[in-house]
Amino acid sequence: MHSTHRRRLRFAASGTALAIAGAAITAIGAPALADDAVLSRTNLACEYVNEGAFTNPASTAWQVTASDVVSDASGREARAWAGYAAHQAIAENGDATYIGYFDEDRTLTIAKRGANDTAWTITPLGAKLEHDSHSNIELAFDTNGNLHVVARVKYSDTLRYWVTSQPGDLSTLASASMIPNWKDNGNSFEGWVSYPELYTGVDGQLFFRYQHGQPGGAYTNVYQFNAATKAWELSNPGTGYQGLAKVWAGWYTNPSWSAYPTVPEKGPDGKYHMIWTWRADGSPNSNSQIAYAVSDDLHVWKNVKGEVVSDASFTYNDRRPVVDDVPKGGGVLNGTGMALGFDAAGEPVISYIKYVGSGADTTTQLFTARPGGSASDNGWAIQQATSWSGKYDLAENILDPGFLNANAGARQVGDYLAIPYLCQQKGHTLYLDAKTGERVADVPTTQDTALPDEVTTSSFKPGNFIWPQSVRTEGSTDSSARLLKWEAGPWIVDGDIVPKWTYPVEGSPLTVFTLSR
Repeated sequence: MHSTHRRRLRFAASGTALAIAGAAITAIGAPALADDAVLSRTNLACEYVNEGAFTNPASTAWQVTASDVVSDASGREARAWAGYAAHQAIAENGDATYIGYFDEDRTLTIAKRGANDTAWTITPLGAKLEHDSHSNIELAFDTNGNLHVVARVKYSDTLRYWVTSQPGDLSTLASASMIPNWKDNGNSFEGWVSYPELYTGVDGQLFFRYQHGQPGGAYTNVYQFNAATKAWELSNPGTGYQGLAKVWAGWYTNPSWSAYPTVPEKGPDGKYHMIWTWRADGSPNSNSQIAYAVSDDLHVWKNVKGEVVSDASFTYNDRRPVVDDVPKGGGVLNGTGMALGFDAAGEPVISYIKYVGSGADTTTQLFTARPGGSASDNGWAIQQATSWSGKYDLAENILDPGFLNANAGARQVGDYLAIPYLCQQKGHTLYLDAKTGERVADVPTTQDTALPDEVTTSSFKPGNFIWPQSVRTEGSTDSSARLLKWEAGPWIVDGDIVPKWTYPVEGSPLTVFTLSR
């Protein structure tokens, strides 16, 4: 069973196309901005280092082995909203491929094609995109084979949930209530849903996670699906939330904090690894701490030293999972500023940005954290990996597509740890000595990480302020991948807008690519 969550979170746009197994920064050279659009208010500069002398490890380039333009039986092409970026979805179940997208009219739509089908079955669900690029679509399958769809279409939305009653049959996809009608402080648990995510665990166990409440005063809930009763349930009656499976207890600390966790990622060791940061309010400048936990079953979580951190909830004042105690305003950024990867031994490698220095001398730098601290500390060895100049000022909550995106996790490449990132809309690959963690080189994106031209080339004539986007299936690996490509405008935050730039109002075609190397 495959869902989209992990690859969706590693979504970006602009710069040079990058893609590696376990993470994807998808990026294309951005077109010229409209006159009234501001790219950035930062002076950050990421220079290439040892570019001429460094020999990139040999690797096989990605090749397109199949492509499929999404269209129905009449031959009409499906079209995605192109005004600004939004999270679309692709998933596989058996021999069928499913995609979720906002069409040219912003209508949430699901499409399916089996291996022997001559065309896609396209099913609009009615809900419409109403609010910025935080909006997202999630697809996943339970162990009965039924499709679950969750979507966020506007800010602080009510829960939008659909599920099939017959596996593989989109005609049975119907809106449903997911969470029992419990309330907190008078608010329905289904009445305020942000960042909805579906993911699977041991033996295909399906989980649903979302944030409830305002940034800085929200908590994150986790539910699990009972395939036998076909109902969502809570799994631990001892939590006081009628069995809440897991909660990041933001409201119950003073001052309050909201957690921004990554979706648990199954590592080479077969365990589920997860990192998160905490935010005090709506500003990205209020992020604090980098934290980590690992689990065998997605219920009981431990820190890197093997101490049980939680089987019920995480709280800000619990120091056990803390990797780096970065203070509020210390330059930590959720989403595009932190990533989880693994080295050749299967050990976790956390990469993240934070500030160095103070006052006018403050700079933004990329750090790595790897297991290896002493028994008396938190168990992590932290190391600065870059020597950038300038500061990526998180107090400036503005549109800056592709200026800095460091959400691709480290991976072993030869004798090195490779960390791809985007800076100033240019693709970089940072190579670290796998043993010492010291920087060896910082070079332009290379053939082993670049997506093929068919994926990165725009299908529109110059003049549109859009560029290709992509998201990959959960089942994608280092040697094979399936991805969905479309084109859209920039990332928009904190408000639905009427785009002030030129974009194709007829929408963008959607294409499913199969890649190998």
